[in-house]
Amino acid sequence: FSMVVSDTTANVKKCRAFICDAFPWILNCPDPCHQLNLLAKEVMLGSKKYPKVAVSAITTYFSHSNYGKKHLRDKLKEQSDRRGLVSFGATRFSTFANQASSVSRCLTAMGRCFAEGLTKPLQQYFVNNSPAQLAFRLQLYTINMLLTPIARGLKTLESSQVTCSDVFNVWIGIAIGFQEVFADPDNDINKYHQETFDCYNRRFAIFMNDCTSGMFILSYLLDPGMCCSSQLYGVSIYERL
Repeated sequence: FSMVVSDTTANVKKCRAFICDAFPWILNCPDPCHQLNLLAKEVMLGSKKYPKVAVSAITTYFSHSNYGKKHLRDKLKEQSDRRGLVSFGATRFSTFANQASSVSRCLTAMGRCFAEGLTKPLQQYFVNNSPAQLAFRLQLYTINMLLTPIARGLKTLESSQVTCSDVFNVWIGIAIGFQEVFADPDNDINKYHQETFDCYNRRFAIFMNDCTSGMFILSYLLDPGMCCSSQLYGVSIYERL
């Protein structure tokens, strides 16, 4: 079979539809990575916008200041994990999870820089155990937890060997990842439960409705890894769903 793939902007979406109408044997497929990036963007909005601004301010400062960068690098040499800051891709919203995680990882070293008066422009984030820093750490934890399932899914889809079945598995895997994030009812992160799943359900529906009807579910059910699974032997297709 053949397939035409693009993002979901209106012009190329209509072009895909024209091609598939003219040649019905060609499968219509929206770009799964594009939809997952948009999902990550939506998860970052609203109450989680502040940490994005703060994280960007921190990484921008150290990327533009050779002075700050050198002293941060020196402080990182004093700890076991010496990995530095990671940049955020402007159009790859899931990479913000890696950026936020890197800031969280380097926060102690940054605090030592501040203690020596080396990074005063960002002092509000680096006063150890201050209310502002503790709140910032909590926000970093929250955004990292919410974006990590999406980031892992996108990393999987970067392979050149990805199949339609893998795409469906990734979407299901992200939902399972969110379920694990919200597994503890006493965790403060649960206040984002409904908002996060609303974003997920919306993007999943857009993706599934924008492709050739049933192509991803069918490929998932016909995947040799599924068909030949001993755990699913004798289980009907409807029960697998």
